[in-house]
Amino acid sequence: MLHYTTIQSGVPSTDQVDIGQVDGFEAAIALVRSVDWKKVMATWYETQEGPLPAIVFQAPASRAELYVSHVPMDEAPYDQVHFMRTLKTGWLSSRKTTITAELHSPALLEQCLADWEAERWESLMQRLRTQGVNALG
Repeated sequence: MLHYTTIQSGVPSTDQVDIGQVDGFEAAIALVRSVDWKKVMATWYETQEGPLPAIVFQAPASRAELYVSHVPMDEAPYDQVHFMRTLKTGWLSSRKTTITAELHSPALLEQCLADWEAERWESLMQRLRTQGVNALG
């Protein structure tokens, strides 16, 4: 069972967000593909407040989030994936890993969401790093 929030757009708020669930990575792919991204991105483009609108998958027990956006460019549409995970490294310390990648193949998004569902964090991070635009941590 994968938990997600509805599309977050603009500056993050402290308001309660809707939480949904999907059964497996195939349903997560269907959820991402069901969004009218052209409309969502056109609205965001007018104000460009905050990061790209995204569906945010959450794994609270692992302190991880996966933001998935689709950029519907006519010539070369792609998915943008932003992974964040906080690891406790000591009693009062932690380390945050952040990786952002552009995925130009639908199969790559499927593999990333399959890794997410199985909680294969290292595999997911390696896959994103090979495709990545930005890697911190």
